[in-house]
Order: sequence, then structure tokens, then C-alpha cells
Amino acid sequence: MSNEQEMGLETLLAVRSELDDDIDADLVEACFEIQKKYQFDHDRTLSTQAMDRLIDEYVTRAADKKSKTEG
Repeated sequence: MSNEQEMGLETLLAVRSELDDDIDADLVEACFEIQKKYQFDHDRTLSTQAMDRLIDEYVTRAADKKSKTEG
């Protein structure tokens, strides 16, 4: 990862911390990687589909984790 890319990710993670948000840092990094991968692709559906899959997987894992701790 180049310095500019590292700085972009570091900035996102810093803002996440400043907001005291409980969004998983791994999720932020995965979103960043998807956006980096597709940033110059004219077909925005690839980025959107990848983000949708990532978020669906994250929500499913979170729901599974929650149901295990409650039951």
C-alpha cells in the first residue's frame, strides 16, 4: 500500500475513533480496499455489488454472534 493509500485508511480509522463509533475497524478497512480496487472502473456496479456483499456478510456475522450470546 502506498503512503497516500495508507494515509487515506488511517484517516478513516481516525475519524471512526473520534466518533467513538463501534464500527469494526476490519469492516472500514475492507470497505476502503473495495473502493481502492474499483476507484478507476467506469462500471460502478462492481463497487456497489462488492460493498453490498461485504455489508451483507458483516450483518449476518453480527446477527449470528448476537444470537449465540443471547441464547
